[in-house]
Amino acid sequence: MFCDLLVHVDGNESGQRRVQFAIDMALSTGARLCGIHVTPPAEVPPRYKPSRVADVTAHLASRLALEAEAAAKVFSEQATKRLSDLRWFEAHGDIAEGISHRARYADLVILGQYEWQGPPETHPLPIAHSVVLRCGRPVVVVPAAVGTTSLSNIAVAWDGSREAVRAVHDALPLLRLARSIHIITIIAPSAQGNQTDVDSLLAHLAGHGIGVRTDALQIRTVEHHDSLRKQIEQGPYDLLVMGAYSHPMWMEFIFGGVTQTTLLSSKIPVLVSH
Repeated sequence: MFCDLLVHVDGNESGQRRVQFAIDMALSTGARLCGIHVTPPAEVPPRYKPSRVADVTAHLASRLALEAEAAAKVFSEQATKRLSDLRWFEAHGDIAEGISHRARYADLVILGQYEWQGPPETHPLPIAHSVVLRCGRPVVVVPAAVGTTSLSNIAVAWDGSREAVRAVHDALPLLRLARSIHIITIIAPSAQGNQTDVDSLLAHLAGHGIGVRTDALQIRTVEHHDSLRKQIEQGPYDLLVMGAYSHPMWMEFIFGGVTQTTLLSSKIPVLVSH
């Protein structure tokens, strides 16, 4: 079961929808909702002349302070209407580090798909990618346009890896609430499918009291990330559960990979574990 959910909050429209998503999940799981906003240092992009750095830094610091106030207001106004058990945290510094520190005391972390630390010159990927690797907890990455959802139809990307195993077990409280679960396995055309492995997973889920309709889909392709994306887009899924970064992050950044592609392109929330 989940006891504490942690959601990173900002004051923009996508942040408001993310808070609503977190509230819905807290209500469905019976967990306490904790909100956090981390104010990063004011980083001046390198395109500015040295003579303007001080003025730009002051402007950015002022804007960041306003964003922190807006985040606290969003969380207070929306969460207190529907929940009584709440906690609010604020921190300063590196966003991924601040979230990861607080995540030590949470069961699940909820982040936005396109939350950025600073200029793309120094932070080429959204903060969710760094938090997934650092925090040691499962992370739900929420698209900007997410709406309220019951998470009743869940897809599980399964390859038997350590990361996939952890993701499935981290997601058990949500899998128990689902009405249907689809196990998606993607294997190379030359490889032999391991149906025994999938059957063992289905039996294990049943042993955890997950008695909803559960089936498996096997896809044979060399393009793992593209095939998974297409399958998720075509299916009636509310949530995708998958392991994250079974290959080093720098390799996926250079060559591409399932985790990076999925987190950047998914139109539904993705629960990932590393």
